[in-house]
Amino acid sequence: VSTQSTGDTWVNGGIDATTGFAVLHEIAQGFAPFVAKGWRPRRTIVFASWAAEEQGLIGSTEFVEDNLHLLQDRLVAYVNVDVAADNNIHFKPKATPNFRELLDRSVRKATAPLSQYSNLYVQWQNITEADVPEAATLGSGSDYTAFLQSAGISCLDLPFRGPTYYSYHTEYDTFEYLRDFADPGYKAIKSISEVAAEVLMELSCSSRVPLSAVTYARYLSDTMHRSNLTARVGDQVDVDVLYQAIEDFVEQAERYEEQRDKTFGKKTRNEMKRRRLNDQMMQLERSFTYPPGLPDRPSNRHLLFAPSLLDSYSGAVFPGIFDTLALVQEDPSYWPEVRKQVTLATWVTHSATRALSEDTFP
Repeated sequence: VSTQSTGDTWVNGGIDATTGFAVLHEIAQGFAPFVAKGWRPRRTIVFASWAAEEQGLIGSTEFVEDNLHLLQDRLVAYVNVDVAADNNIHFKPKATPNFRELLDRSVRKATAPLSQYSNLYVQWQNITEADVPEAATLGSGSDYTAFLQSAGISCLDLPFRGPTYYSYHTEYDTFEYLRDFADPGYKAIKSISEVAAEVLMELSCSSRVPLSAVTYARYLSDTMHRSNLTARVGDQVDVDVLYQAIEDFVEQAERYEEQRDKTFGKKTRNEMKRRRLNDQMMQLERSFTYPPGLPDRPSNRHLLFAPSLLDSYSGAVFPGIFDTLALVQEDPSYWPEVRKQVTLATWVTHSATRALSEDTFP
């Protein structure tokens, strides 16, 4: 299990990325007394700080490229804290969908920066005016990018990000601006530290990898049914096979989670079966990677989530399909590429279904 902060800044970096670095140190300091008393987590926790993030995510990308196979074999999940808090109101996490249940549990245990709310989850609900607030899709712009896009590692990004981060990447991004305007009392930084620590503790200590295949599959199904893809492609592309693949994925994810509930709920231990189920959860995210990458973007190998072509900071779902569809409006010669991307999306979805199957070659 890995948690990260950026080790460099633009100009003064009072918020970006010193707040993330403060969270990293706070968590390590909190774990230190337990380690001193002999505590060891079930899974190793790696604390990392990457160089040259502002120059193009260079440090983290080089690390992933140098250790790609090792990371794919052993890394369960990656927790990113870059800008922990540029305000104390707008909690805006991003995550792969399998993180969502764990994130919700952890946020409910964290202190809200605004004192009128009983915990951070209640503040999140009220500020977003949503009964069930959701984490956004991962895009790019921070060091989780290579872990997700190159290695297929499930990722979580934890920031308070507001609409008015005026000092961003300027000489005014100072400690004084953070202290007096962005996060007086450092309450948002404290909240992020609590959420990240809870997430890391459960990821590293739970016998069952605390990520959810069902949440992942249902998110994909819901998103695709809202996308109006069938109407957008008309009779140019048959997308029924993709929707059937997604339905199969949902059904297999439900069977897999039922099996996990039975296996980890038993008093008797079948360690090999538990290990297999945990390994399947780790490999689920890898199933969505395609080594040649997206069209004209070979570094973006995750076919389900990738930075949007219109805004690299935000994420897109099945970007190969929808980015190419946008090009078709101007040039109909892109239709063959749309068909190819639908085929690839179907293939990786089948791969995810097989990753969760009990059969060696289903």
